Amino acid sequence: MINVKIRYMGKELSTEIPKRSHELSAELKKAGIDLPSEKLKLRSSTKDQYLVGLYTNNPLGDVIIDRLCDNDNLLELNNLCEILDKASDRDNIMRCILDSDVRCINGIKKLFADRFMEFSDKLVLNTSLERKPTELAVKGCIIEKAIPVSHRKFEAITKAPLRDEPLIAENKDIMYFDSKYNMYHCLLIYDKDFGDGIVVESEGSDYARYAQYVPQAKTIYEQYRATHLNELRFCCPIEIYQHIYDYPRDNCILDNADMAGYADDINAFIYENDLPAEHERGLMHWYHPEGPDDEIAEKVQSAHCTVEVINGELTGVITAKIIGELSDESMAKFTDYCVGQLSDGWGESLEQKYMRTECGEINISFWSDDEAWALVPEDDYLSDNTQNLEMSM
Repeated sequence: MINVKIRYMGKELSTEIPKRSHELSAELKKAGIDLPSEKLKLRSSTKDQYLVGLYTNNPLGDVIIDRLCDNDNLLELNNLCEILDKASDRDNIMRCILDSDVRCINGIKKLFADRFMEFSDKLVLNTSLERKPTELAVKGCIIEKAIPVSHRKFEAITKAPLRDEPLIAENKDIMYFDSKYNMYHCLLIYDKDFGDGIVVESEGSDYARYAQYVPQAKTIYEQYRATHLNELRFCCPIEIYQHIYDYPRDNCILDNADMAGYADDINAFIYENDLPAEHERGLMHWYHPEGPDDEIAEKVQSAHCTVEVINGELTGVITAKIIGELSDESMAKFTDYCVGQLSDGWGESLEQKYMRTECGEINISFWSDDEAWALVPEDDYLSDNTQNLEMSM
């Protein structure tokens, strides 16, 4: 299916895959290549001690070669070819790969999950088992911070856990053992691409002095986040006006009370006009952390904009999902960030689009330069509007 040519320290091997793993290992050994197939990266360069060349006259092989990445190795490629070479629906396989955006062997495998054990409906865990353990003792580990990293970075850390690691060095002050409560305070580093992780307590060192591999750590952490989120709501006045092509718009502003019946339609319009990337995190998709210890980036999972009828009038609402609570300083920064998005970012983009209604085309603005405009916590907004309502009666 695919011809492989390997040059290693003056030695050379030409072979064709797929073949049985032990046969491939035997060929490498016979050629004097003392690197195992899982160590032979397919995108090697002249600076490496070895070079790997791939070529084929097989159309499916060509498609596979085109979709390989720097991290793929010869063993994985051999295993992939072993399964796909036996397939009777090669044309369908080629179409699936070509129509996808996968760029690695694991990505190709996921397209055909029913054919590969690691992507089948059976649960597969990457872990280590002790032989005849006399006790399975554990201690509590409090995750002070979780850091997602690329698959390549994660592999580098797990293959050399005693090597100094900048991520650990930057966060060693939050890792320690609390003897009073018999608990470790730890850092979680997880593979954002494939999900496994390691829990680290460096004890003041720059490397993983104490560590444990955790299968599916990303899923565990995301489930924790989803069940420990607090909801924080901000409100602001909005303006709805007849769609016009030239400013000023003062004479075209519609009454928010009269437009209350359009709340659901406006929210559908907002969702449809958001970018797909904004659907999960809303305004937080555009947030740029100020540093590794940015509390907003760490705690605020999402911030979505909608309209609701409050005291009979359409009102702008930002609903934020937050882990724990923000400090007063971070809360002020987060509020300022949201105001900036309403005035110059997300809000400005929405305002430039118009929505068709029974009363004509309308624009929706979440921001105004009027001094009375403000984005405030929901309780403050409700209190202020109730007082204004009572005063007007």
